[in-house]
Amino acid sequence: MQNRLNWKMLTVLAGLVMIVVLPVFTSSPYIIHLFSVFFIWSVVVSNWNLIMGYAGIWSMANVAFLVIGCYTSALLSLHTGIPIWICILLGGLITMLVATLFIGLPSLRLRGIYIALLSMIFANTLPDILKITRHTTGGSMGLPEIPPLFEGITPLQSYYINFICFLVLLAVVYWIIRSKSGLAFMALRDSHEMAAALGVNEYQEKLKVFAISSFMTGIAGGLYVHYTGVASPDLLYISTFLMAIAMMVVGGMGRFPGGVLGAALFVFGGEWLRMFGIVRLTIMGGLICLFILFSPGGIMEIVERFDNRLSRFRNSQG
Repeated sequence: MQNRLNWKMLTVLAGLVMIVVLPVFTSSPYIIHLFSVFFIWSVVVSNWNLIMGYAGIWSMANVAFLVIGCYTSALLSLHTGIPIWICILLGGLITMLVATLFIGLPSLRLRGIYIALLSMIFANTLPDILKITRHTTGGSMGLPEIPPLFEGITPLQSYYINFICFLVLLAVVYWIIRSKSGLAFMALRDSHEMAAALGVNEYQEKLKVFAISSFMTGIAGGLYVHYTGVASPDLLYISTFLMAIAMMVVGGMGRFPGGVLGAALFVFGGEWLRMFGIVRLTIMGGLICLFILFSPGGIMEIVERFDNRLSRFRNSQG
């Protein structure tokens, strides 16, 4: 067991070290930007995986949570004198409140496809709300010139700040998965009846996972808007939704850190495939089909297969 953990931990540590020292070996703003975007999307997809992969709740609204966090933090920073970091935290809290009230509570008596429909309706109403409130939110044009985290911030500073937030928020996700709440989420996902027999409160756990996931996704939205400087309804396009879903499925639903691996593949691989023009979407679609057919558990299933083969090889040598 220890050997099985060692190579995984070494791989993770090597990846983290590479991220830390990367700016020493490249001064390309493009690469620095890609990594900053990767950090934020990893948090979004990992929290979506928490609610969908671990809790088994088919929520389709996590991109909407990201947008709510974006606009809340942007508006607070533009119209109040509140420090940016407080705006980001308030954005997370308001996102949590909205998600809990409009999706969490109504979904207490719903399951499966009905929660998916409810959350999709919620997400689809956001563009209309932004148009109705265009005098405040900028409507289809969005909000430009959002202040950065602090005046004079450089891309390198943004890189490390986003990286630290990435580590902290993912550590929280991992801790939740390993906690009693994480076990309760998985119990409800696998068997509602058995979980209830063991004393798991379904209503309480549903509200809890909606609150946690939406709060951290809202924080990611605040980081995103103050990094890019623009709050845009373009994030609500179907292409963004499908990309986030693909990240989660290809990375591995219900597996940690599948969301991180899926985000890495689509952020970096997607940019590399831009050289192929419109064929890029066909290639990415084909890649998703291959994973669904041959590795339904995503990249994490491939990792687990390799892990099992390595373990069998070591046992045969021993």
